[in-house]
This record gives sequence, C-alpha cells and structure tokens, in this order.
Amino acid sequence: MARSALPLAALLAWAVGAAVSNSCYRSPFPPPSEIRTPVAGAAGDMFSLAFGLRRLFADVWFIRLMQYYGTPEFCEHEEEEPSAHAHHHCGINGEGKYPQFLARSRHVVEIDPGFRMAALYGAGSLAFNMGRPAEARELLVYALKYSPREWKYLNVLAAIGYSKAEDPAAVAALIAPILKDPDCPVMLKQQAAFLNKKIGNYSAAAAIYADIAATSRDLAYVRNAERELEKLLRKPPARPGRG
Repeated sequence: MARSALPLAALLAWAVGAAVSNSCYRSPFPPPSEIRTPVAGAAGDMFSLAFGLRRLFADVWFIRLMQYYGTPEFCEHEEEEPSAHAHHHCGINGEGKYPQFLARSRHVVEIDPGFRMAALYGAGSLAFNMGRPAEARELLVYALKYSPREWKYLNVLAAIGYSKAEDPAAVAALIAPILKDPDCPVMLKQQAAFLNKKIGNYSAAAAIYADIAATSRDLAYVRNAERELEKLLRKPPARPGRG
C-alpha cells in the first residue's frame, strides 16, 4: 500500500509544481487572444503561431506595411514644413491618411514584439509624417508592454512630446542616439536631418544626409539626401560671432 502511494504522491507533487510554474511563467509573446488578425492573414497567423515562425511572418507583415504605405509613388522633394519629408506621398493618399496604418503596424508587433525596427518605423511614420502622435504613442505603449526596457521607444515617446511643444532642438537630441543603431529606420534619420537643418546645425544635418545616401536602399530617400547634401555643402561657412 505504501509503495503504491509513492507514485501517486510524486504525480501529485509534479502536478502542483507544474501549476505553480505555469502561474509564474510569462510568455514574451502576446497571447493569441490579443492578436487582431486581418481577415486576409488569418491562415498565415495560425501557421506562424503553430510552428513557431513568428519572426518570419512578422517580416511578411512588415513588408506588406511598407507596400501599403508606399502606395502610390513618392514625391521626391522636401518641403519646408516640419512634417514634410522626401518620403512624401502623393496621388489618392496625398494627405498621408492611411487609415489601416496603426492596425497594420501593431499587428507586426503582435506577431513578434522583438521586432523593434517595425515599432519605431510605425511610430515615427505616424507621429512625424502623418501628424498622428496619439496613435504613435498607442503603438509605442503597446510595444513597451513586451519590451519595457527598450530605451529607443522611450526616446521616441519623449520626442513626440517635444514635437507637440514645437521644440525641434529637443526632438533632434532625443532621436540622435537612435541614429547609431544599424536598424534605425531611414525615416527617423530623415526627420533628424531636417530638424538639425531647421535649428542651424548644418554639419550634423550633412552627416546624417551623407549616411542616408550611403546606406539607404530606398531610392527616394537617397536622391533627396544627395540633393540636400549638395545644398548644404554650397552654404558658406558660418562666421564666428563677435566677441
């Protein structure tokens, strides 16, 4: 009798231990119930969750996001407004009103919350290109839920706050550390270059434009960077102030 009780006791201990372990374990990924899957991508999302292919399908959704945002073609000029960039959109979506942009951006992060570049790209586009800072904050707050120590998210959140206060120098300073990251979205580099040019920090703007021209794969950004860099290089050197 005593011998038969031992396996039962061991099984009970294992069950209790497993229950406690499960109650303490927190997955680094959003639960399936939290994922707002577009109808067209339901099958793919189910496949990615079932076979552990989150990053692969997050890449697919990110490409779809960029295709969505890149339609129609870009205007290759830089206007003199703080929110205007070479990555300016024309045609039907000329006002930059992409109603599905937040949902599509969030979905990439839902599938793979470690895809930080996607979150930065989405938030930066919403806040600085489309003038929708509230939606940008919503996306970053969601991303921070699964990456609470990601300082780049915190910096962009602060930059959005300063942009509302119309403090371009503060925004440029907050974005500056992010520019050193190899995965920094070119859109944020473009914003930083524009802000530095606006506050008269032409050397910093020129360095950023040179980096965009040398490293970006986006032809519209490259052409604009080359054009802006040429303008900056033609500027006469600043005269020293009088003592």
